[in-house]
Amino acid sequence: MTLRFGVVGTAYWAREIHIPGLFAAGADAVGIWGRTPATVERIAQERGLPAFASLDDLLDACDAVTIAVPPDVQAQIALRAAQAGKHLILEKPVTRDVESAHRIARVVAERDLATQVFFLRRFVPEIAATIASERGNNWTQAKIRVHASVMATESPYSGSVWRQAPGAALWDIGPHVLSVLIPMMGQVTAIAAQPERDGFSVFRTWHERGGVANVSVTLHCAADAVANDYRFLGPTRELVFPNPQFSRIDAFSRAVLELTDAVRNGRRDLPCGLPLGVNIVEWLVKAELSQERGAKVV
Repeated sequence: MTLRFGVVGTAYWAREIHIPGLFAAGADAVGIWGRTPATVERIAQERGLPAFASLDDLLDACDAVTIAVPPDVQAQIALRAAQAGKHLILEKPVTRDVESAHRIARVVAERDLATQVFFLRRFVPEIAATIASERGNNWTQAKIRVHASVMATESPYSGSVWRQAPGAALWDIGPHVLSVLIPMMGQVTAIAAQPERDGFSVFRTWHERGGVANVSVTLHCAADAVANDYRFLGPTRELVFPNPQFSRIDAFSRAVLELTDAVRNGRRDLPCGLPLGVNIVEWLVKAELSQERGAKVV
């Protein structure tokens, strides 16, 4: 079975990760659409893909879409694509409000669609293997620091408008963190988040198996202070997650291949499918509520 993939988006992540990732997976990439026609035409020529004049035209030509646009825009496009019966590969966060996330999920369920949310590190083999082998253990604490410099230094993301807004680190990095915490420690049962200070967001999560995680994230650290540190503590040992060098293109190609296999075999239970994406949106909204109230939110 061959799935025909359409690409939505023209910014860095669509150009440099989604399109090459589809090619690396050997997928049938039918073309690209974005909101600025001149940019669509330029990227289509550079990448050797057809350019589509409208989203509806792209949806008519494909079986699945990969979407790489800001979260609020993604919610609108994902809903239209799901209503058209297209399988979805979405970026994180799926959206930034619970209502639109649930709306997409309802249509996905009604249309029996396969979905994948590209939580990048979940598609890195060493990290995926660590989660698979360690997720059932009795982790009582986690200490996580993900400090990035992408908005404090010159980077492909420094022009990203939504990442310049207050609280962006919570929504940009928070989904990655929660996508690891939930399989490792079980479902989140409560969250407490401090107000953002100097671009740093700090929050604590409580989990169904009794564990507690302390998390610090930022997009604004100095280049020499970058950190990607995931530590889990149990009654008898400490686990430090691997932090390997990896190809983002290869990671995306794995997401594409997993979705293709799921469609081929009628599966809808992908580990990084839309249910996880929606659940993470719910907890990040609660984190913002916790910041406003100055209290834990369940």
